[in-house]
Amino acid sequence: MGIFDFVDVVAYVLFSNTFVLLVNNDIVISLVRNYSKGYLMHQEHLGQTDTPKIDPWLVFVILMLMALMQTTTDQYIPSLPAITTALNSTEASIQLTISMFMLGLSISHVFYGPLSDKIGRKPPLLFGVGLSILGSLFCFFAPTASVLILGRFLQGFGIGCCNSVGRSLVRDLFTDRLLAKIGSYVGVVSIFIMAASPTLGGFIQEKAGWKANFLFLFVFGILVWLLAFSILPETNKHLNPEATKIKVMAKNYFTLLRSKVFLGYTLCACFAFAGLVSYLTIAPFLFQNTLGLSPLEFGRLTFFIAGAICFSGIVNSQLVMRKGISFMVCTGVLFMIAGGLSLLLITILGWSQIYSIMIPITLFSAGAGFTFINAFAGAFHPFPQMAGTVGALYASMQDLSAALTSGFIAGVKGYGQYSLAMILLILGLSSLVAWYYLGLQDDAISN
Repeated sequence: MGIFDFVDVVAYVLFSNTFVLLVNNDIVISLVRNYSKGYLMHQEHLGQTDTPKIDPWLVFVILMLMALMQTTTDQYIPSLPAITTALNSTEASIQLTISMFMLGLSISHVFYGPLSDKIGRKPPLLFGVGLSILGSLFCFFAPTASVLILGRFLQGFGIGCCNSVGRSLVRDLFTDRLLAKIGSYVGVVSIFIMAASPTLGGFIQEKAGWKANFLFLFVFGILVWLLAFSILPETNKHLNPEATKIKVMAKNYFTLLRSKVFLGYTLCACFAFAGLVSYLTIAPFLFQNTLGLSPLEFGRLTFFIAGAICFSGIVNSQLVMRKGISFMVCTGVLFMIAGGLSLLLITILGWSQIYSIMIPITLFSAGAGFTFINAFAGAFHPFPQMAGTVGALYASMQDLSAALTSGFIAGVKGYGQYSLAMILLILGLSSLVAWYYLGLQDDAISN
């Protein structure tokens, strides 16, 4: 069996299992994107009692918002080598398009959340999606790497509204069991788009070139904007004029940053997410320029990562109630270290094949999945009265860590197998330090 025959098997198993999770009415396992590109897996025991009907159009728009965010994030990744050549640029400059996107995303979380509390959900959502459309246009017409970097920053800052405002919008519209049910839909769509987006991007790159990916995002963005404008109601019935006061926001953020539990769990998630973004930053050049894969073949490798995260979510749902959050975070951290260390050893031995790289990447991704799921819950646990602020800061730090890491990779011109191995190992070990730092403080929820 060839590598891409195996990928097809992984894709079949992945999507057949996520469908089973969706239609299971007894235990719905919800894998939900948190604010920063992480996931929350939890179990909701759903009975057969009558519940209010769900407007399918509302659900459809919410899912399209999530799909737009995911495709804007990584659909163009298989085109990075082609963009480097077309713009007569360097790998480091094009890698900065990822850094600036993540930086824009990081800033957006602390902007849209309070603003949507003050003036309502719909205006910031429409503004953000509109800004991402403008960013796609900048990228499409970009004559230089600098303009492309600016366009990616606009995309990141704009599309962040889909998480920040979209999450609040869902909480406004649905409660309890309906919220869990919508979470299951979002989880399935997120996993599907996570795997399919780079594959679609690779296909478009091969058939129409790199600009076509940004044209696709431009058209898709307009469609989603029109759907949101036409269908979504204003859901914030309790506007808070104090929501954007700098003094109040700063006080809440400093409270969180002084919490060892919040800081420890959040740093674990930051390092895990930074590892996945490091893969996205280095892998296009490694697999296409060095190993000779086509853009489509490279895009299909994302199924390994999506499958690993799905696997960790399923396993976590069976163990977390018995083992506790802190134990499961430690499990994820050890998987990440194993992935980074095995990739480093393979690199030292001179092995550079697709399997020899993707197996360690899959290990790291499974560890990241365990970490996302449990660190998200652990960071929120001590601050139920500040859930919105916790979510904004958690996501902002996560995306900022990814921006800094990918920027560092561009700065040191890291686009080889050894660079990826070292970065993953260092991030895994850093997560272990953060877990140990929080583990001693977290007796309340680790059992």
